[in-house]
Amino acid sequence: MSKNAKISPPSEAGDFMSIADAAKLLFVSRPHVLKLLEQGKLKLHHIAGNHRFVEKASVLAYQADQRAAVRAYQASTAGEE
Repeated sequence: MSKNAKISPPSEAGDFMSIADAAKLLFVSRPHVLKLLEQGKLKLHHIAGNHRFVEKASVLAYQADQRAAVRAYQASTAGEE
């Protein structure tokens, strides 16, 4: 499949989000979201022209994993002061 191929989205519009929306939700830059997508940490939903859309569930799962990692770190360092 070529890099500029169009993949049309399924009929359910609530299960994906743009790269910019994902970046806002995760408090990171758009290039970082693209990096996460390339690393397989986020799942591509579809491509429309030059715009990529990620699966909303994968963004929310990544966010939950990050929050869990922060809580685990904070719990492990709570008594070190």
